[in-house]
Amino acid sequence: RHNRVLETRYEENVRALVPDKSVLHFATHGILRDDRPFDSFLALAGDGRLTAQEIYDLDLEADLVVLSACRTGLGQITGDGILGLTRAFFYAGTPSVVATLWDVADEPTFLLVSEFYRSLHRLHDKSRALRAAQLRLLAALRAGQVKVATPAGSLVLPEHPVFWAGFALMGEP
Repeated sequence: RHNRVLETRYEENVRALVPDKSVLHFATHGILRDDRPFDSFLALAGDGRLTAQEIYDLDLEADLVVLSACRTGLGQITGDGILGLTRAFFYAGTPSVVATLWDVADEPTFLLVSEFYRSLHRLHDKSRALRAAQLRLLAALRAGQVKVATPAGSLVLPEHPVFWAGFALMGEP
C-alpha cells in the first residue's frame, strides 16, 4: 500500500510539472506495448508510470520533448501512422519529439544528449542541433574517446551507428 501511494505521488508530480514547460526531458525506461499501445509507458520513480493514454490527456505547452529511453520512437503501425509515445506527445500539443529507434547505451547517450542541448542553445534549430550532436559523437567514437567501464576493464566503443544514430527528431524541425 505504501509503495502505491508513493508511486501515485510521483505520477501526480510529473503531471503537475509538465504543462507549462517549454522542454520536457524524460531520461528513463520506455515500455512499448504493441498489443495495447495506450498502455505503453515511461517508467517513473518507484513503480510509477506515465502511460500513453495519460499523455494523450495532457495539455502541453512544450516546444520539444526528449525521450532518452530505449525504443521510444517505435509503436504499432496503423493506417493513421504509428501508435506510440511520440504520437501521444504530439496529440498533447508538442510539435517536436526526439525519440529513439532502438535500445541505446548509457554513456554514448549521455554524450549525445549533452551535446544536443549545447548545440540547441547555440543554433536554435532542433534538427541541426541533433545532427551536430550525432556528428560530434561519431567523431569521438572514431577517435577512440568513448569508453565504458566493464568488469574486465575499460572498453573503447567502436564507431558503429548503434551508438550515435538511434535518436531521431520527429515533427517540426
